[in-house]
Amino acid sequence: MSINQLGLLRLMSLMSPTLPIGGFTYSQGIEKAVEDKWIVDADSAYEWLSKQLLYGLTYTDLPILRRLYDAYDVNNKEKFSRWSQILLACRETSELRQEEINRGRALTKVLESLDASVIMGWEDIIKTNHLSGFALISAHWKIPVNDLLLGYSWSWLENQVSAVVKIIPLGQTQGQQLLHRLISLIPETIDQSMVLDEESIGMSQPALAIASSLHETQYTRIFRS
Repeated sequence: MSINQLGLLRLMSLMSPTLPIGGFTYSQGIEKAVEDKWIVDADSAYEWLSKQLLYGLTYTDLPILRRLYDAYDVNNKEKFSRWSQILLACRETSELRQEEINRGRALTKVLESLDASVIMGWEDIIKTNHLSGFALISAHWKIPVNDLLLGYSWSWLENQVSAVVKIIPLGQTQGQQLLHRLISLIPETIDQSMVLDEESIGMSQPALAIASSLHETQYTRIFRS
């Protein structure tokens, strides 16, 4: 097994929605969207998630993740911090920002337990968001940035489909069919994110922001606010 293969396997273990940073506890507005019947079946779930892939990940998560990776790779802490701050500014609700911070803190603890020397001097930044932790450890493990973007996209999508399956609910077969349809959008999402200039980064998603804001006060919910 090559060093790059081992690094990729380690990254996959960190990106699991189940472990170690609790991604499975967040629905990112899906729970409220289902309650208000914006999402009612597999087709409407596809519309919701495909828009987040093609707009949210393409214009925010992935291009910022790549720039965080590049900044750490050349030891540019100022730029690394700047893109971390921009990421938080792009999270349009307190719920989405708190998720980012909570997962950043959790990932920081995991990385400290694996090798504290890797994050020494960077802790205050990676505690603020989980993308910076993924970027840092991927650059340290010499994982190609395309593999990082692919792994992150898959992790996000798997977690969102899992939430949809639980909340609507859908059967496991329907969930796999939905995942199969959405996976085909990931290569296009990554390709588009790689060619964006800085001025194009950051896109508002009003429906997501509304659903997330309403979820904060939703009477009954199973996902974290």
